[in-house]
Amino acid sequence: MFLLCLLLWILFNGRITLEILLFGIAVSAAVYAVSCALLGYSVQKDLALAKKLPDVILLFFVLLREIVKSNLGVIKAVYSRQQPQPHYTEFETTLKKTGTRVALADCITLTPGTITGTLDGSHYIIHCLNQEMLDGLEPEKRIFTGQLIKFEDGGEVQP
Repeated sequence: MFLLCLLLWILFNGRITLEILLFGIAVSAAVYAVSCALLGYSVQKDLALAKKLPDVILLFFVLLREIVKSNLGVIKAVYSRQQPQPHYTEFETTLKKTGTRVALADCITLTPGTITGTLDGSHYIIHCLNQEMLDGLEPEKRIFTGQLIKFEDGGEVQP
């Protein structure tokens, strides 16, 4: 978090000088100290999060790929002469932690043509624009769940 604060400080200033860098280090250290004292941040949690960075990057690219595929499906549905046949589906997830279940709901909602209507514990109700998008939510095709299981090992994913 300290490095993130310092990076934001430098980006918001728009240039790097010794004065800006030294002042940014002091301010970032103060923000990090207050965050550790009041919000429960710690160096150990930051290091655990840094170990998960490759999985986060992989999830980002999987999400990006699915967004592109879903956009193509929505374009196809819009330009076809047939009326869309919306569907609802319900399913249970095997994810145990609240943060990863919320992250799954967010990934589904960020994908065009699908909306997470309800998340109650591990029970989801999903609205899909058409049957093709519903097919991607079948248990053997849930790629987001496979990626999010990696987060279950260490710490809670923050939504």
